[in-house]
Amino acid sequence: MIEIIKNWYGLILFYLFRIFPLQDKIVFSSFYGENYEGNPKYISDYLLEKRKDIKQVWINHTKRKFNLDPSIKTVKWGSIKMIYEMATAKIWVDSHTKPIWIKKRKKQLYIETWHGGLGMKKIEGDAGERFTNNIIKNIKHNSNIANLFISNSTHLTNIYKRAFWYEGPILELGFPKNDIFYAPKEKLDEIRTKVLNKLNIPLDKKAVLYAPTFRNEQKLDVYDMDFEKLKKNLDAKFSEDFVVLFRLHPRMRSLSNDFGKLYKNIIDASYYDDMQELIIATDIFITDYSSGIFDFASLRRPGFLYAKDIEDYEKERGLYFDLHDMPFPLAQNNEELEKNIMKFDYDKYKSDLEKFFTKMGLKDNENSVKKISDVIEKYIDTGKIELDKEK
Repeated sequence: MIEIIKNWYGLILFYLFRIFPLQDKIVFSSFYGENYEGNPKYISDYLLEKRKDIKQVWINHTKRKFNLDPSIKTVKWGSIKMIYEMATAKIWVDSHTKPIWIKKRKKQLYIETWHGGLGMKKIEGDAGERFTNNIIKNIKHNSNIANLFISNSTHLTNIYKRAFWYEGPILELGFPKNDIFYAPKEKLDEIRTKVLNKLNIPLDKKAVLYAPTFRNEQKLDVYDMDFEKLKKNLDAKFSEDFVVLFRLHPRMRSLSNDFGKLYKNIIDASYYDDMQELIIATDIFITDYSSGIFDFASLRRPGFLYAKDIEDYEKERGLYFDLHDMPFPLAQNNEELEKNIMKFDYDKYKSDLEKFFTKMGLKDNENSVKKISDVIEKYIDTGKIELDKEK
């Protein structure tokens, strides 16, 4: 009942605020206001440099302060101020879905940038009956109000159409958040230094990041790994001195402190602001079903899969790929992970990656953010949507 009242309250305010004219303003949101990262962040940063005349507003749903430019306004998720800013902004940019009580005006432009890219776990409509009716309603509502989706691959474009029941235009330009992976080495080194310094890691160390996805039950036992043996094996295989980092999914990072207490000598990176920057500072990436490994693979660095519960997860969520056929060596226990590390063949791995990315129709490049920002600027200036690469 309380949720119904909140929905009607928000809906009424959206209609009331239509008395105010639209402004040259963009409202950004990432993970329902939980993060300042992903595609929205990189679009925001680019436009801040190029078009300071365009007002920016970020939605924040946490107690943490986002590291924003002083010119950018923040509003709390679900607040009257948030509804006002959204109701009077020419453009919305988001990386997740909008709830059903959020209503868009006809002359507003809503760009859905999404966040998963080449994901392994099935999403929304492709997951069948694994999602509740309310979630499905929100997804369909989001697709109905979105004017434009952006995609980083032919694979993801097809998922949008099928899993989101989306029939509108899709720009297959690549993901803005991944442009940074194609930056010059000097820029990558600068970001690496920034991340390691913030995490108090000596610059002469190498980093392995364990970043598993969430589980509905929010249990930590499926993440059990012999981190001491992991470090020992990586040191021996790659002749380096590794530090072990972990990053829990945003839906589970409230448990990161508990997870850190279970193991010695591992560093919690769950609250580092920007996943893309963290990836740049990572030399080895390990996950179970997170799409982050595909972003990481853009750097052509070694990635491994460690998934103890494949059969259970397949039933719970469903997977797009047979993990045994992925470019990333798969282990279901610590012994298999050790074997995969010690026999790792980089040349074969790189060759398999290239074949996989070609098959998926990957479009990530260094100019994605410019291309989508051109669309945004054009709409701010003229009120027209111009798409050069509509799919």
